[in-house]
Amino acid sequence: MQRYQVSFDHGNAEEHSLDVPDLVTALVVADINLTSGTAQILEGEKVLARIEKRGNGSSPYWHVS
Repeated sequence: MQRYQVSFDHGNAEEHSLDVPDLVTALVVADINLTSGTAQILEGEKVLARIEKRGNGSSPYWHVS
């Protein structure tokens, strides 16, 4: 069974990560927990994506790299 992790970097010393069961849940968890800064979605040690929440108010969007 694949396990994923969302690792948050809020731009300061505070960094945390959460285990999630799938990629859809990873994006939902990132959307809920990230108001600014970046996050990484990992599968084990492998980085699948780096995401940054951009925009503001009612029109936020994700920059994925």
